[in-house]
Amino acid sequence: MNDLMTKSFLSYVDLKKQALKDIDEEEAGPDIEMGQLDPSDEKNLSKFFEQVGAIKADMEEITNLLLDLKDLNNNTKSIHSAKILRGIRDRINSNMITVLRKAKTIKVRLELLDKSNLDNRGVSDVFKEGSPVDRTRVSVTNGLRMKLRDLMNEFQGLREMIATDHKEGLKRRYYSATGEEPSEEVIEKMISGNGNERIFEGKADLVMENQERHDAVKEIQKSLTELHQVFLDMALMIDTQGDQMNDIEQNVANAKAYISGGTEDLNQAKKMKKRSTLACWIGVVLLVFIFVCLMAILF
Repeated sequence: MNDLMTKSFLSYVDLKKQALKDIDEEEAGPDIEMGQLDPSDEKNLSKFFEQVGAIKADMEEITNLLLDLKDLNNNTKSIHSAKILRGIRDRINSNMITVLRKAKTIKVRLELLDKSNLDNRGVSDVFKEGSPVDRTRVSVTNGLRMKLRDLMNEFQGLREMIATDHKEGLKRRYYSATGEEPSEEVIEKMISGNGNERIFEGKADLVMENQERHDAVKEIQKSLTELHQVFLDMALMIDTQGDQMNDIEQNVANAKAYISGGTEDLNQAKKMKKRSTLACWIGVVLLVFIFVCLMAILF
């Protein structure tokens, strides 16, 4: 139990440090940029980072499953037994089911995190929109989505690699069976699962092997398509929120510009006032001098 509590605390500390590091120091405010939060901020963010930690744990599991899927795909290149291929296909399907379940869980957790961030702004003026705590929450949440978008691209790369490997494998097996290079039309028919019996007529083992490969590719492509949509839904949410963050930053920048401009105008006005005062005094002195000269001449 103590180990679990220690691990949980260290996870919170690490997440907080990373969040503070990710936020621009000028925008974050003195407490955030120094890495020092008052007790109310700490309490407010502790639950938030606990939720973030759960999402990151799921992301790590998905990453590990992705590596396993890549290894399984590489293993299929050197295997020609339909039975062994069937076993690998089952493992791939099992991994994809787990990945899909984890991805959907992350999607729900992110939506809850967004709602929590929005609700938190109404708890107190200290946590209002644009406050250091609010910017920490939004920045970390958006950071998770950007990492998920990178993970989505990794799975998209796997999807393309599987399709390419399957196509190249069919070309090699066709050449081995016929001694001829297959045309694109023939390859497309083989990819669709049509014509394998005729092409490999009399070679039942090759027919079974190709059928297993075809079924495996078809199932994983279907799962990857569904997974891509789940990731896409999560990744697209960053665009709208990213625009909102940019608007906040632009407003801050504009406010700084207005303040800077106002300060310059005040300084200019002070200089003009000094010049006007000096000119008035010079005018008075000249008038007095002229008056004295006239009195001397007349009297």
